[in-house]
Amino acid sequence: MKRTHIACAALFLAILFFSLSASADGSVFVSNVDELYAAVNDPANAGAVVVLAPGTYTLSATDGTGSPRPNGGRLELQQDMSLYGVDGDRSAVIIDGSSLPSTSVKGTGIVRTGRGSNSVQWLTISGNPRAASSINTDLPGNASTSLMVAHVTTGNSVRGVDIRNNGLANAGRRLEAEIDDSDFSSLPATSLTEPIRIANLSTDAGQIGVALNGNRAHGGRFGCLVANDSSSFGTIDVRSNGDTFDENALGCLLAAGINTGATETANSNSVTFEAHGSRFIDNTAAGLHNFNGGGGIAAVAADVEAPAAPESASANTLAVRLWGCTFGGNQNVDFEAWGARAMNLPAGTAGTDDTTTIDLHGVSKFVNVVAVDSTPADPTGTDTVTVNR
Repeated sequence: MKRTHIACAALFLAILFFSLSASADGSVFVSNVDELYAAVNDPANAGAVVVLAPGTYTLSATDGTGSPRPNGGRLELQQDMSLYGVDGDRSAVIIDGSSLPSTSVKGTGIVRTGRGSNSVQWLTISGNPRAASSINTDLPGNASTSLMVAHVTTGNSVRGVDIRNNGLANAGRRLEAEIDDSDFSSLPATSLTEPIRIANLSTDAGQIGVALNGNRAHGGRFGCLVANDSSSFGTIDVRSNGDTFDENALGCLLAAGINTGATETANSNSVTFEAHGSRFIDNTAAGLHNFNGGGGIAAVAADVEAPAAPESASANTLAVRLWGCTFGGNQNVDFEAWGARAMNLPAGTAGTDDTTTIDLHGVSKFVNVVAVDSTPADPTGTDTVTVNR
């Protein structure tokens, strides 16, 4: 009996010592949703790693007494804060955002980052069809910010992860992200959904750099959308290593400049998408889209759609570089590309000097690229697609 008591006491002391040591190192341990909210919403925890014990954490707009939770019940990470579940088991910790009301998540995310350097790892996030995303980078306040998402599973939101500079508050911001070994799905492809979105949205001079490593993006309208949307002077650089884009209507849409606003422009943007050993396969889902019915990749330097004005997207450059990437089982075409494209305009083209360059290496050389310099035809001849094999 004494030995049992001594062993239990030793175990208790070991756990206590570990907790104290971890706390001294800046970790905060939580085991229920109220503790999670208290940790995340405390500015004194800036820089902390919030470590979640195994279990389900159901988010809500009000607490047990009916009082409103801060931020509508969203999780808005403090400066340099991280969320961490159980190493080696992403299913052990579930953050359930499905009950949050539209007033909490419409147009934004369940987990919001963007203050300094944030990280979300080893978690499952149960999404919300009312939420624009499960994880996003919306929080303003830093001229540069970074996000690590690793070993995360999420679905059922409009987007899984939304790496974006959004609006005037993020104009000129430098955003870096690394996304590793994660599984992203979204609402069905019949709505405007993207498991992964990387975008400058209605903001000028935004800069984004993203590394994608060993992820799966599936079940959306576009598996991955990379674009400067109604923005000018934006730059986006994406490197994909061993990712899979499947079971979407379209595997990836890559657009240097998109303009759909009546009073906006999308000029002088650039996007570079480089992929090594990634797969664009089995994208056959039905979806509401206008890229010839979907496929593996659609690439366009400038895309203008009504009610935007003609000639409102010029001097955009898109570079796509593929090494050892595979295509197959996609609906319609594996790869289609334009220099510029204008849709539903009464007259005119998207703009001028919009160029798409595609470099194909290794097995990627065998993909069929359906290339059109400009739709409708560009009388200046400056909207072009170049394919190098």
